[in-house]
Amino acid sequence: MKTVRVGVIGLGFIGRAHVDALRRLPGVQGTAVAGSSAERTRVEAEALEIPNAYGDWRELIADTAVDVVHNCTPNNLHFAINRTTADAGKACFSEKPLTVHSAEAAELVDLAEARGVPVAVNFNHRGFPQVQEARALVAGGQVGEVHAVRGSYLQDWLLFETDWSWRVDPSAGGLSRAVADIGSHWMDLAQHVSGARIVEVMADLATVFAKSRLPKRSSRVARSSVG
Repeated sequence: MKTVRVGVIGLGFIGRAHVDALRRLPGVQGTAVAGSSAERTRVEAEALEIPNAYGDWRELIADTAVDVVHNCTPNNLHFAINRTTADAGKACFSEKPLTVHSAEAAELVDLAEARGVPVAVNFNHRGFPQVQEARALVAGGQVGEVHAVRGSYLQDWLLFETDWSWRVDPSAGGLSRAVADIGSHWMDLAQHVSGARIVEVMADLATVFAKSRLPKRSSRVARSSVG
């Protein structure tokens, strides 16, 4: 069986989770990683026992030893990286969202079809055993016909105005903010489990903090919240 060689772009919390998951898959090898700093990426690659490290994601995509690219960067970088990956003829596995604009997503779909390469979006909660069991029960008709789905996704890691992450910056996380960031997970699970598709959305939106306080210096917590 041919070994699939994977490169991971973005070594925050999600990027390292991808590296860990890759180690558990037979026939898959983590070959390269890329981050925003060449020096820091080399240090982290050594700790993760990954042979190749790059300070520029373009270099990773150009690496002939990489077959598949995992995109674990902040949202605003997704389109450029995903497009470059597909254009290079390599499979792309992107953390959600695929892009932050629907027009960009349509362009990427057309490019992937033209190049004949797979492009996938990761919604990690699908992999939970409880989710898979619920999906199987619904698909098997064991819970009857689904008429309504109700749920929530509660988090408190941005509870205070002094909490900071690139996710609260619309230029990095996108204009949809929390709806796209964690709301997309809930919407994906509703579709994945029920087998139905969302065709229309109505929402009441509110902003808890009009402004968030920027830290005086970047922190490991802020950098690690990537995906």
